[in-house]
Amino acid sequence: MSYYNADYTHKKTIRISQAHLECDTAKTAHIDGQIMLDYNRALTPLIEVVTTPDFHDADDVLAFLKELQRTLQYYNISEGQMDKGQMRCDVNISLSTTDTLGTKVEIKNMNSLSAIKKAIDYEYERQAAILDAGESLAQETR
Repeated sequence: MSYYNADYTHKKTIRISQAHLECDTAKTAHIDGQIMLDYNRALTPLIEVVTTPDFHDADDVLAFLKELQRTLQYYNISEGQMDKGQMRCDVNISLSTTDTLGTKVEIKNMNSLSAIKKAIDYEYERQAAILDAGESLAQETR
């Protein structure tokens, strides 16, 4: 999938390696510091889109997600409203000082573009500090 950045000065291509059908289990909601699960969507079909590691910063990710959202809306596949659970994102972050991918940390079930940006920025800084200290990262899901 190709798209242009916000000021239309640079074209970026993100490779989609998989797109497959799954069934949803539940919608999570954060209410008064608690995580609540809504099982009303159990067994609702969903499409999972998996990309290759072509992103280099949070802006790349957000631009791609906005383009994916526009595509889903244009073809009447989904309204893609993240706040209604119609589109979610799992973000994998892997820092490396070489061309080889580093240790992956996955952040699950992100449901807003602003939360995705904050999570990517935070995780980048966290991983960079660990690597700068000469320590190694542990693969984990957050």
